[in-house]
Amino acid sequence: MIELRNEWLTVTVATRGAELQSIRYQGREYLWQGDPAVWKRRAPILFPFVGRLKDDQYRFAGHSYQQSQHGFARDQDFHLVQATADRVTLELTDSPASREHYPFAFRLRVTYRLVGRRVAVEMAVTNPAADQTLLYALGAHPGFRVPLTAAGRFESTQLSLAPAKRYGRIKLVGPAPDLDHQEELDCRQPLALNHQLFDHDALVLATAGQATTVTLTEPESGHGVQVIEPAPAAPYLAVWSPAPHYGDLMCLESWWGLADPLTASGDLTTKAALNRLAPGLTAKHDYQIAVF
Repeated sequence: MIELRNEWLTVTVATRGAELQSIRYQGREYLWQGDPAVWKRRAPILFPFVGRLKDDQYRFAGHSYQQSQHGFARDQDFHLVQATADRVTLELTDSPASREHYPFAFRLRVTYRLVGRRVAVEMAVTNPAADQTLLYALGAHPGFRVPLTAAGRFESTQLSLAPAKRYGRIKLVGPAPDLDHQEELDCRQPLALNHQLFDHDALVLATAGQATTVTLTEPESGHGVQVIEPAPAAPYLAVWSPAPHYGDLMCLESWWGLADPLTASGDLTTKAALNRLAPGLTAKHDYQIAVF
């Protein structure tokens, strides 16, 4: 476990999955602590896929591959590249074991850096191959405690987005997005949370890469947390709390990718919302967590 500190925050990061384990401000824990009866994870990184593949498999270059939900990175041990008092970089690269499920060379570097009351997160994907385009999806899945204090309640916590507007909402059919029948979610005013909002899984919003800030605020105490996406932002934002367990947590997820729709062919080269990275290039995907 790696601990980072500055005058505001104490943050811990595990080498397993390069996963945030704790974000403490003024002695208060903001990150969900992984109750296995509700949701055992805390802030997994989703790579090389976001969500489920159709039938948990895909085809590429004449071969079929099996892969479970959200990819394999969250369950792998990352190598420590560099650590200081307020910054750490961890790295995962391809291996013979990874190539059994994902036939690409890759390097995934994750950096956490404390800036005031913010945790700046950079996820850099590099394609080290000489002649093969890297196909991948990537996602951040941090969970936050709701309520944050004994005075608060889940049902009184407010969710707000900036810019405040109507967002395109991708309806889910089970775990699969329905890309042909997009709806709208009116976020011009803060939304009061309730567990029933998530009876049909996550709220998946399309941001079109616009800079976006999503805020959870506990009116009783004034405490809250923000996920800030600078432009170019993740094209999708998911808001999720597990049902039917109804745990006191809320995940604010930046997604550079989507699960397979029901109509997916299974061919990786035609997969929706996939990123393509030419040989020798690096793509950086950033977001920030701010507490107050």
